[in-house]
Amino acid sequence: MQREKLQCKNLHEYMRSLSPAILDKLYNHPATCLAVFRELPPLARNYVMRLLFLDQPLPQAAVTFWVKKDNQRGKAWADDTSQLGPDKHARDITSLDKYAMERWEVILHFMVGSPSAAVSQDLAQLLIQAGLMKSEGTEAPCITSAGFQFLLLDTSSQLWYFMLQYLHTAETRKMDLVEILSFVFQLSFSTLGKDYSVEGMSESLLTFLQHLREFGLVFQRKRKSRRFYPTRLAINLALGVTGSAVDVHRQGYIVVETNYRIYAYTDSELQLALVALFSEMLYRFPNLVVAQLSRESVQQSIANGISAEQIIHFLRTRAHPVMLKTTPVLPPTITDQVRLWELERDRLQFTEGVLYNQFLSQVDFELLRDYARDLGVLVWENPPKRLMVVTPTGHPDVKRFWKRQKHN
Repeated sequence: MQREKLQCKNLHEYMRSLSPAILDKLYNHPATCLAVFRELPPLARNYVMRLLFLDQPLPQAAVTFWVKKDNQRGKAWADDTSQLGPDKHARDITSLDKYAMERWEVILHFMVGSPSAAVSQDLAQLLIQAGLMKSEGTEAPCITSAGFQFLLLDTSSQLWYFMLQYLHTAETRKMDLVEILSFVFQLSFSTLGKDYSVEGMSESLLTFLQHLREFGLVFQRKRKSRRFYPTRLAINLALGVTGSAVDVHRQGYIVVETNYRIYAYTDSELQLALVALFSEMLYRFPNLVVAQLSRESVQQSIANGISAEQIIHFLRTRAHPVMLKTTPVLPPTITDQVRLWELERDRLQFTEGVLYNQFLSQVDFELLRDYARDLGVLVWENPPKRLMVVTPTGHPDVKRFWKRQKHN
């Protein structure tokens, strides 16, 4: 992202590379708005000035009269589903909201390693390309530090970040970026609870629609269905992080005690999976789980890329209202110990090696040690106990030398 910003040719290109949060602040300043307005085409400025002081919605038919028929081009978005007839399986707003959050949470469950969560290969690859997960060999993908930070965001921010990553890889998927962006903006002007037709969509858009379906942005009963329903996630997508999508992450539910016990008052499988990333689960009751912070659990999470500060931030931002009444919110014993466990792990350096022991004499030990040292493959030695460690790459040479010495 930083390299892309440095390649921008002017301020307007630079603004396009900024995060939504920064743009929101910029657009609160009159000079920014005027600068963008000045760069708009004359017709666009005319539209803005005509619409700026209207208090009531303006019919599309009225806007059409502002442009001469000779200059009107482009096909309007096909939102007429009358030719399809009434939908026997129509979805109301409540069911669409439920569907959207269920689909989105499947992705989050997959990121925390829930066994029951499964996503398509395309989506798993996108999570890896976005740096939210990593895959080593044949093992299943696991969450990264960036992925854990991603899970701490509200739903709108998560969705915006994820969609930016998707758009970034669109061209490598041989998809038309302009076509996709246009469709995203069209979705933002759709009506929640209304169905729309897929007639006239290109193959690229139909593929994109299936991805949106997996993300929970649209509901389509079957892959071949000729109609779809945009969900609240899709309609709010163009708003970026300012969207008002349903969010289930902000209510405090965690109590932390000085004995390193964590009490999570929730029945959300996702929230429990997040707690399990850095603690040991002890007991589970209806609406309550008891976990334990330990040296092993914290250092294991740190080994997976989750930092001590991220753990502390998670516990603090999810603190139960009872804990919010205390200052500080988390006991210093807990925050200090988590940081110490991280420092303790950072002080240790792990190096692979092959151990040599059970030498019959000190002379044999010193002979082999000196040979390994001359080769530059000696990792560690303990002369009193006749122990030495060599690198895996140096082991074959040292082993051959030792066999020759024994035969002599």
